[in-house]
Amino acid sequence: MVKFVPWNVPLYRRLETMAVAIYAMVLPVCLIMAFNLIVIPLFWGIAIPYLIWMFYFDTKHENGGRRISYVRNSILWRYFRDYFPISLIINSNYDPKKNYIFAYHPHGIISIGAFCNFATNANNIDEKLPGLKVHLLTLESNFKIPFLRDVLMSFGMSSVAKKSCENILNSGPGQSICLVVGGAEESLDARPGTNEITLKKRKGFIKLALVNGASLVPVYSFGENDIYDQVPNPPGSLVRKIQTKIKNLTGIAPPLFMGRGIFNYDFGLLPVRHKIVTVVGEPIDIPKIKSPTDQIIEYYHQIYVEALQNLFDKHKNKCGDKETGDLKIN
Repeated sequence: MVKFVPWNVPLYRRLETMAVAIYAMVLPVCLIMAFNLIVIPLFWGIAIPYLIWMFYFDTKHENGGRRISYVRNSILWRYFRDYFPISLIINSNYDPKKNYIFAYHPHGIISIGAFCNFATNANNIDEKLPGLKVHLLTLESNFKIPFLRDVLMSFGMSSVAKKSCENILNSGPGQSICLVVGGAEESLDARPGTNEITLKKRKGFIKLALVNGASLVPVYSFGENDIYDQVPNPPGSLVRKIQTKIKNLTGIAPPLFMGRGIFNYDFGLLPVRHKIVTVVGEPIDIPKIKSPTDQIIEYYHQIYVEALQNLFDKHKNKCGDKETGDLKIN
């Protein structure tokens, strides 16, 4: 039997749900708007110059976006934060003269903790990291969608492409990036009670740090995997094979997930309420090496893996649930 939301839910909880629903609607609304812009002749006077500008001239998505303070500091994101709730713990001081790569784990289904903590200022990251300007990175393909690209750039988000990463890291002191290392592949392992990440073969971010002399910072979000359930898809299963095939073709993983609805608790596309605690570790200083060898990359990759494991072990009991398992690194 479906469990519906009672009518006497406090107003602040309804506002929290509304904030999450607005977040979830951004992509479909932008897709509908883009479709209408392209197929309806009435809008072609706007569509043609906009698309020419978007594809041939505008490169802000490769240079830190168009960060708008009002957007990042909107009260909407404080309601969004409190829905779960999401908190941010920072364990060290950071030199505003340096550049950093914040490596976020796990991906979860849609990296809610990364968005709240690094794209918005809901948890006061601007004040907690004075002098740093952190840009959350996402797929290049997201910036090919009209209107969505402008929404993303208003948060200071940028493309995860190599060119974009290097542009930001070399644009001045304090300019930093946050990337979700596990990517689409890791999202297929996201389910409640697990801490399974894809990292053993992910070494591109290590090379990026070495080439640009950027310090590495491990980041782990306890609870990121607990806000959605997912259809069983163990490696080798038919479901997993189809998902992997789609991911290889499009770069986008299609996890078959389920959360809750706006007016019920049993099914829907909204995430369930579950605390997310994002812990930012201590920076790992990386030397600048223009052409690092595979051995050097492997050396610093091992240092990073150990730092992430130590961060997880140190905070697991304080930040995770009782059923939080061990960290599994694939």
